[in-house]
Amino acid sequence: MTAAMGTERVRDGSCHFQRSRLLWMIAIIFGMVVLGWVTLWPSTIPYRYLGIFGTFLNYLVENHHKWVCYGFWISWLIHVVEALYSVKLCQSKGITDPVAQFQWFIQTLLFGYASFGLLVCYKPSAKKQY
Repeated sequence: MTAAMGTERVRDGSCHFQRSRLLWMIAIIFGMVVLGWVTLWPSTIPYRYLGIFGTFLNYLVENHHKWVCYGFWISWLIHVVEALYSVKLCQSKGITDPVAQFQWFIQTLLFGYASFGLLVCYKPSAKKQY
C-alpha cells in the first residue's frame, strides 16, 4: 500500500475510530468495578472505611443483593450486545478496516454507550460523484 492509498483510506472513512472521552471511561470503569465487587465479593468490601459510600454499599448488599446481581449481569449483557452491534454499524457506515472495527468492538464492550453513541452519531462523508 502506498502512502497515497493510506491517506485516501483515512479520508474515505474506512478507518474511522474515535476514542471515548476520558471522563466517561473512568466513570464507567469505576462503576462496573464497584458493581462487580458488590456482586461477586461483597464480604471483602471494607464498608466502614468508605464512609457514607460504604454505608450505602452495605445497605445494597444486605437488602437488595439479588437486584444488584441482576443489574451487574444485565449491564454486561447490554455491553456485549452493543459491542456486537457496533461491528454491524461499522460496516453500514463504511468503516471496513478490521483494526478499526475491532477497536470499536473492544471500546464499546468496555465502555458501552459512551463509545456506541459516538459511532451512532458518526456521519461518513458523502462520496464524490464525478
